[in-house]
Amino acid sequence: MTSPEFAKTKSIVTSVLLMVIAGFAPAVVMAALGWTTAVNVAMLGGIATFLACTMGRGWHTGLVIAVPFSILTALTIWSAPYAIAAAVVLAVAAFLRGYGAKAGMHNALIMTVIALGFIVTGPPKFAGPLPSAIIAGMVMLATTLWVTLIVFLAKKWVHPPKLAAIDPDRVIWFSSVLAIMVGVATWFVVDLNLGHGGGWIILTIVVVYQPYLGDGFKKAGGRAIGTVIGFMIAIIVGVFVTNGPILYVLGTVCLVVAMAVMMIGKPYWWFATFITPAIVLYNSAGSTVTKVAIERVEATFIGIAGTLVVMLILLPLAKHFQRKTGASEY
Repeated sequence: MTSPEFAKTKSIVTSVLLMVIAGFAPAVVMAALGWTTAVNVAMLGGIATFLACTMGRGWHTGLVIAVPFSILTALTIWSAPYAIAAAVVLAVAAFLRGYGAKAGMHNALIMTVIALGFIVTGPPKFAGPLPSAIIAGMVMLATTLWVTLIVFLAKKWVHPPKLAAIDPDRVIWFSSVLAIMVGVATWFVVDLNLGHGGGWIILTIVVVYQPYLGDGFKKAGGRAIGTVIGFMIAIIVGVFVTNGPILYVLGTVCLVVAMAVMMIGKPYWWFATFITPAIVLYNSAGSTVTKVAIERVEATFIGIAGTLVVMLILLPLAKHFQRKTGASEY
């Protein structure tokens, strides 16, 4: 008879293997073929789609988001040089992600906006007769469909969670405020040309702001704690490792662990603890780990501070929805 511990371990191992095969394979193949320009889009798209499928409604979610996500990717790259246009595109993406809360899909779709945030702050430039935006959209579509296919073939081992729908009025406010915050942040980071650090600000806003503000305040604390711990991990690694390829490998290990702890439902600060060194190490090949780590910590706390201010302003509205619906949370 299978013990609960063995079953849980087996589930974790299966999820990690599926994530590597489904989420990372497109980027690995493109890197092996020498198409390095496409690697970042494929990596972000692979992870976003895998999480959408496994945290949403299985492979059906992949089919639903494939075309919209690819179109938004193309529009993101097209708009990247123009702060206002980029802000509008990311705001639309953020609203759609937030509106997914009506079906309990807001957590499943979280990485889609984060992916676009990193793409807009570092848009790839493809060589060839087609515009870079079109090529990137095609890469994203191929990646999304690949992940969906793998999740479909592995549906026996993929067990999406039960999703809890959010009150429609709360969903509208959540989606609208998220869209405004992400739009303003995108305008800010593009206009000031903040680069990858700007993507980190967008990521923090998307992660911290939640349909229920109580959850958001907890996420803010977890984000801060995990970022500080992750910062220390990255600094320690940087003391002993300076080789670019090794930093990439260690970054990948941290990324896999971060995704694994998210899928098994560990507290958010666990995820932040591993995702921080993952991104820092990925971006340290051409710089010092300490420099990159400090930039990312600064961006994270800017995102936390801005989001907390907005949530404090919205607190009376959240209390109103709590009284109106009789919810146990605000």
